[in-house]
Amino acid sequence: MAQRIGFAGLGIMGRGMAKNLLKAGYELTVYNRTRKSAEDLAALGAKVAETPADAARGNNVVITMLADPPAIESAVLGKGGVIEGLESGAILIDCSTVDPATTAAIAEAASANGAKFLDSPVAGSKDAAAKGELILMVGGEESVLEEVRPILEVVSSKIVYAGKSGLGTMLKLCFNLTVAHMTSAMSQALVLGVKSGLKPETIIETLMAGAIGCRFFEWKGGAIMDRDFATNFSLKLMHKDLHLVLNAGYTHNVPLPVVAAVEELFAMAKAHGEGEEDFCSVIKVLEDLAGVEVRRR
Repeated sequence: MAQRIGFAGLGIMGRGMAKNLLKAGYELTVYNRTRKSAEDLAALGAKVAETPADAARGNNVVITMLADPPAIESAVLGKGGVIEGLESGAILIDCSTVDPATTAAIAEAASANGAKFLDSPVAGSKDAAAKGELILMVGGEESVLEEVRPILEVVSSKIVYAGKSGLGTMLKLCFNLTVAHMTSAMSQALVLGVKSGLKPETIIETLMAGAIGCRFFEWKGGAIMDRDFATNFSLKLMHKDLHLVLNAGYTHNVPLPVVAAVEELFAMAKAHGEGEEDFCSVIKVLEDLAGVEVRRR
């Protein structure tokens, strides 16, 4: 018998994940702060919950996909939140990107209800979520992961077991640290190169030709040159994640001087007006300062 799943958080990523679970035949109850997103899934067979607690109640697996720690505090730990409806023996899977302290608070609250918990933040774009090709970074008991592996395989192409509870969250912060640095470095290279007379295509071609070549440069470099900043993962969320990385560094007494600089670059871009656009729009503030635009020639 298919497991009953509650799902809270139907943003850019959560919407695609929930749709794939419905297509796979799972019985799904969904909640979203903006009700229309939930009602769109009702047309595909989902039940719509009035509160996060209602999304959890009666379901043996509950997945949360929320924006940040304050959203978790409200929709999971707060009044009418997921924890209120979470039943003994159920499994709560948090796919949000948050800080280790928030993950620990969720784990403790779930345990107090007699439930099991996995932190399983995701990596991938809006398209990856829609295709069921996300990367999942899982922390918690490995035996619990095996219980829900068939569900997680519906939404992912790769499941990485990171270790004990909280290490999935930490792995995601390390992942986004790297992504933000790559974006920053490529953006600076493109602005400097174009300002000096190089074609941006030449810069990307050269990056792709050597040992450092990777699909990321081709993908995001192409989007920048095409001036396509449609949101796969927003700049404001990347800025939030960099802030969480710095906090983790403080907690573990790990100096992160370059992260601090990159975090401020993303803060500048958010203040510049790019917060809702894709995170590769960080290049716009650099272009504005340099008086140049990176565009295909």
